[in-house]
Amino acid sequence: MRALFGGGTEDARSRGDILVWNCAANVAANLIGGNFLVGLYSVLGLSDALLGLIPTLTQLCALTQIFSPIILNRFQYRKRILLISRVTYYACAIVLIGLTPFIPVGQSGRAALLVAFTMLGNLANALVAPGYSVLHIRSIPEKTRADYFSVLNLLVNVCLYTAVMVFGRAVDFLKGISGSLLLGVTVARVFAIGFAALELRSHTRIREHEEPRTAAGGLRNMFMPLKNKPYLLCTVLACMWSLFANIPGVYYSSYIIKDIKAPYTYLGAVSMLSVPIMLVVTPIWNRIVKKTSWFSAMSAALAIYCSHYFMLSMVNPNNIYVLYTIALIVAYSASPGISIVTSNLPYQRLPDEGRSGYLAFYAASNSLSAMLGILLGSALIITAGPRVINLFGQAMGGKQYIMWLPCALLFALSCVYRVIAAKERRGAAIQA
Repeated sequence: MRALFGGGTEDARSRGDILVWNCAANVAANLIGGNFLVGLYSVLGLSDALLGLIPTLTQLCALTQIFSPIILNRFQYRKRILLISRVTYYACAIVLIGLTPFIPVGQSGRAALLVAFTMLGNLANALVAPGYSVLHIRSIPEKTRADYFSVLNLLVNVCLYTAVMVFGRAVDFLKGISGSLLLGVTVARVFAIGFAALELRSHTRIREHEEPRTAAGGLRNMFMPLKNKPYLLCTVLACMWSLFANIPGVYYSSYIIKDIKAPYTYLGAVSMLSVPIMLVVTPIWNRIVKKTSWFSAMSAALAIYCSHYFMLSMVNPNNIYVLYTIALIVAYSASPGISIVTSNLPYQRLPDEGRSGYLAFYAASNSLSAMLGILLGSALIITAGPRVINLFGQAMGGKQYIMWLPCALLFALSCVYRVIAAKERRGAAIQA
């Protein structure tokens, strides 16, 4: 910790501010997203089709990140434009979407407003979002990244799941008073404004390194990463994770909240288990990364993580408090390994020149993959319809057996990472 944040240098102080930025941003995102957003959707009475459409549109907006170098490359200092973008995003994502249930325009009108506000906020954010990655990575030297991303992911998850537990209990309490989820999810959004303000304050304190002013460039420059095979490999691997992990979309959360009607208090409490688990396993995964390689660690983490999808598919009202808890414990044990690697993946083979363009390509490719994953999941849910199948004597709906697909695909991705890690070891042995 002293090596990362001590010494009194401006970069060390910036690393601390980047930690605060990430913690505040993730807490705010979860108070206006995740199960809290699904609760808002249920209040608005959104259909399964809209449950798939809105995340798809969100990822479609995120694709505009590919154009961000055209904007960012005109500026040597970018903090101000990033700040304007983020304020616009929060005005839409927190305030306007939060006010949607109170606007007297009918259910279809509220759904249309929800879609419009979602797209406007995400477009404002996406058009310059890669600038945050460029701004932050300048203060994190390559030799310290494994340690830094370990600390970062640990603290983010501690803050995140603590907030989820506290506000989950608040939602259930307020639901008991008002008889509706609306009051609880609205209160959560009010507190999200505070965390958004903390994020914006931290942003203003992060050290900004001068970026070389370059020509805006055209489509040819935007797709230059296609010619860089080492970086392209990292992008493809990240895209495969985004594609597979997004197949369940919000459907499984809808199954837990709307079909099983699991209390927010329980969901928050089981999420809080991640804190002690990650305190134990994050240093272990950090050590695995250092002793083996980034790809070897990812292979092992994915092999463990994929099994939790199968367990989730078997959850029903009779076993939720046991099986759902076990499934999340498995996920919490493996996710730090995945988070450490994926946090570094966009920077692992990043050239010194044209960083905005490379990171924009990486982000847009991941958004496209996530959108395709959501579309695939939506298509499977719509195709399955009310069809029920039986496994081990248990009747299962589409929102359950859809989980088998990411389970199988992530296991296959684990094998791909294992093969790449083995090739790297052989290459290193030949060079030695």
